[in-house]
Amino acid sequence: MKFIAKSYESCFLLILFLLSAFFFTFPGESEAIPAFARQTGQSCSSCHYQHFPTLNSFGRAFKAGGYSMVGDQKLVEDEDVSLPASLNLALLGTLQYVDGETDTEVGYPAALSLYAGGRIGRESGFLIELPFENAETEVVDSTGATEEFKTGSALANYGSMKWNYVTDVKGINVGLNVYSSEGTGPAYGYELLSTGAMGMSVAVGGVNAMGAIGLHMEHGATLMSNFSRSKATGGMAGSATGYGVSAQTDNWFVYASQYYNKKMIEHTTDPRFANYLRAAWTPSFGGFDLGMGLQIYTGKTKTATDAAQDAKAITFDFQAQGDVAGMPCGIYATYAEAPKSSSSTTNWYNGSTQGDNSAYSILGEFGVMEKLAVSLGYVNATYYGSIGEEKGTSTVVGVNYLIAANKRLEVKYVDIGGDFNNQSTAGTLQIGF
Repeated sequence: MKFIAKSYESCFLLILFLLSAFFFTFPGESEAIPAFARQTGQSCSSCHYQHFPTLNSFGRAFKAGGYSMVGDQKLVEDEDVSLPASLNLALLGTLQYVDGETDTEVGYPAALSLYAGGRIGRESGFLIELPFENAETEVVDSTGATEEFKTGSALANYGSMKWNYVTDVKGINVGLNVYSSEGTGPAYGYELLSTGAMGMSVAVGGVNAMGAIGLHMEHGATLMSNFSRSKATGGMAGSATGYGVSAQTDNWFVYASQYYNKKMIEHTTDPRFANYLRAAWTPSFGGFDLGMGLQIYTGKTKTATDAAQDAKAITFDFQAQGDVAGMPCGIYATYAEAPKSSSSTTNWYNGSTQGDNSAYSILGEFGVMEKLAVSLGYVNATYYGSIGEEKGTSTVVGVNYLIAANKRLEVKYVDIGGDFNNQSTAGTLQIGF
């Protein structure tokens, strides 16, 4: 009877989710992250390949230009001023239904973020993301143990923000970037590929080697969370505040940043800055838009109240976007490695002293008809936790349907194996307005 009841409940919730998808997406022609669509007067397909958040070459150029490009939007201009006539805002949210091996989860919404962004000068722009989340209250009991309780909805403290100034120097976009991020590390300051090098920018959530070993945090919920239970505290790329310089052309980009491992929009005393280097080659070949690069994390990082920690990791990534038989095709591959901590100093990206963490992933997203695509992904991760070496795999099979320009319905099946065994089916509706 329990099985019948659970099956009935799961079917009911799935039907409710699908009805919600069409209720919330009945005719509309607005765009993904409309804050930028309103500013540029361009459709989302002008910047995004297949769907948000993956970027095409034009989208990379817009981002590399510091979000300052404008279209038909009226400007307020003077000798030293060039601003959009109105502040561009957008909401991006997801509804989610997950039928797991042991639990069923429903999120209405599963994630919701407020975006503000765009031009603040002829060569300057900004982006702010403020996620809504449950407020948490810490309570210490008589034994000294700390418990956290959800106390309702609140606007997350600070969120993530960045400011860019970009100017042309002999055909090269040269930029200065300042940022503070709550979860995506120093890559938040400047990233143009869609491989997951920055956790927010991955075509299908969970298919990301960086996310598998904790170098980067996915935006919102991730089914790779099964891998995270043995990570040392602070194993995610997590918070980062820093500054950097960038250089970009149609064929390559380079970014160098110094950062410390806190999200702060205030003064901090005597921080120690680690180093982050990003380099990528972005040529076109045989009708495909390619990208291949690496990320290098070095040095030590700390704030005044924290002990110094090593920042050591390296990643390699590759992507190819182009048409196959007249339909869009995207291929994304990543490899990430974080060396083990020394006996004297913890590595921010791998708290274990037993061995190096590593992972690789590959994802393909293939159009099968207009607005409909299938995705296949695989992740293999090895990392060291409190019980020694652990291995995990994740196989993902999914279907994406672009209901409208800013509304995407995704259904995927995830099989997590290795030292973790779990199967789940997830349906996600992503809406931007």
